[in-house]
Amino acid sequence: MTEQTTPLIHMERISKHFGGIQALSEVDFRLNASEIVGLVGDNGAGKSTLIKVLSGVYSPDEGLIYINGKKVRFEGPRHAKELGIETVHQDRGLVPAFRVASNLFLGREKTRFGLLRLRYMDQLAQESVESLGIEMQSFRAPVMNMSGGQQQAVAVARALSTSPKVVILDEPTAALAVKEVGKVLDVMRRLREHGVAVVFISHVLPEILAVTDRIVVLHRGQKVGDLITHDSDQHLVVKLMIGTEVVGCAG
Repeated sequence: MTEQTTPLIHMERISKHFGGIQALSEVDFRLNASEIVGLVGDNGAGKSTLIKVLSGVYSPDEGLIYINGKKVRFEGPRHAKELGIETVHQDRGLVPAFRVASNLFLGREKTRFGLLRLRYMDQLAQESVESLGIEMQSFRAPVMNMSGGQQQAVAVARALSTSPKVVILDEPTAALAVKEVGKVLDVMRRLREHGVAVVFISHVLPEILAVTDRIVVLHRGQKVGDLITHDSDQHLVVKLMIGTEVVGCAG
């Protein structure tokens, strides 16, 4: 591949099995900088397994992973983070009783002379969340008092604090009100504008179609679709998800 065509992430012929269950079978997945790719499939399609391979939780049984054209082998989730891959899980992983700054800087607090720099952390937290277009009445309130959309913004802001190349969002709009779903989709667009690549996992196809550049469809551990979003529709995606069609799966 030339420098112009080299994707940010290229997973090549990834296979993974658990005992007698083949979770993934020779799946190719690529992701370019400043691109939002939707990852869809029915339950058991292999989405979670593929993302856990990409985030260093699982090692593939077969296949290769490249970042910017360089072959890598993750030694674990921390290694994947060091290489610029952050995951925001569906449960968000926040400490409910902690305020925004305490969640953003958990385990890497800002100190001076051995003392916590609380005001400084609050300021950084406010700048991080507001840069995503999310407003909050108080950054000092516990996150459990915030709306679901605000909590999602805090989780994304925490992921961005490491300046990642890729952010994986696992069902980020689950259980959110319609207004808050729109804000989370806007957050993804802002990430793309800032050069961050996004993997958006969701069962809600209208949201996938509204925000992504491409859609990758898995079915029973195989990739059955790799679609340009503006050339696709919900009917086609559903047909791929249930295994009645295969479209655009080369590379």
